[in-house]
Amino acid sequence: MNREPRPGVLFVCGNLEAGGAERQWSLLIPELDARGFDVTVVTLDGRGVHYEELRAAGVEVSCAGLRHRADPIGLVRALSLGGRRSSIVVSRGVSGHLVGHVLAVRQGARHVVTEHLGPDPTGLRPYRQHQRLLLAPMRPRASAVVAVAQSQVDHLVRQGYRREAIRVIPNGLPGDPPVRDRAAVRAELGVRPGDLLAVLVAALRPEKRPTMFVDQVTAAHAEEPSIHGLVVGDGSEAGAVAGAVDRSRGAVRMTGYRRDALDIMNAADVVCLTSAVEAAPLSVLEAMSVGRPVVATNVGGVSDLVVDGETGLLVPADRPIRLAEALVALARDQARAEALGRAGRRRQQQRFSIEAMVDGYAELLVELGGSRRRRPLVAASGAGWAG
Repeated sequence: MNREPRPGVLFVCGNLEAGGAERQWSLLIPELDARGFDVTVVTLDGRGVHYEELRAAGVEVSCAGLRHRADPIGLVRALSLGGRRSSIVVSRGVSGHLVGHVLAVRQGARHVVTEHLGPDPTGLRPYRQHQRLLLAPMRPRASAVVAVAQSQVDHLVRQGYRREAIRVIPNGLPGDPPVRDRAAVRAELGVRPGDLLAVLVAALRPEKRPTMFVDQVTAAHAEEPSIHGLVVGDGSEAGAVAGAVDRSRGAVRMTGYRRDALDIMNAADVVCLTSAVEAAPLSVLEAMSVGRPVVATNVGGVSDLVVDGETGLLVPADRPIRLAEALVALARDQARAEALGRAGRRRQQQRFSIEAMVDGYAELLVELGGSRRRRPLVAASGAGWAG
């Protein structure tokens, strides 16, 4: 990679609560800092577990404390916090994109938009009307758009981004992540010898369909009593998940948010994904990194991560019962499950390393930092920009 001087980079987002996109930034930003980029982070409406991780890693992080999307004092504070001149502003999320766009205009900086969502044909995560109106003038003027999967590209073009501005940089993870002893964690979780533990680690939002996981593990348990499930995470669907867990009669439990989610994945026999909308979910790569087979719905860029029949099993998103059938098959052939997990770990290390991800971002940032902006940015106008 060309070793030109590293530009100043400001990252802007709503918050750094638990979630795959937030986790990805918590991995990426310290690595860029270590490579000599002058990195700062501004969150708009909250902090979160990854905010504290970045601060502990020595990254300059601050929060504007927006109380609502039209909070004038909070918006002024956000513009002030991001006011140090940077060559590049990197944003995530609706409010992050809009505030990041204004900061880029004010500083004469390049604006890099990062998008972590795949196509949403079912409308489970729709943009509200005011969000669409506010984002429309910003999208064609973004200097670059980082997607995490090739499957996002056409979707992003339909949203108004320029195709030539889109750069696909897959997510990546460190190899051999530190995890606690598998047997000890299984004992703490109350997993009995001979049980097959299926785990879902997700923010409990509608597009993740966590109740589908509970219902299908319950169905699999009825067919093969050794199968049990565990839901790890929190979110708007937590109440619905709790109801489904009650109906499972002990086949499935839920833990809420856990900081040791990777330890729990390592303790599992299978890691599941039941989403209707995805791009390249980090939880799938995390499961692969600890050698666990993945059973996932075949949506978005999931098939770029999981090779069906080689590193895990992919099931149609519109046929939930296939998830139950896959779990029963693996429970009755655990040697195959272990082989799938080993193959997944090799694939993650070879194709989705943190080094490759950071290289991709570093090359893009150096490229943008050393070039002139070809067209002027136009600031989005109007109030109520956070979503």
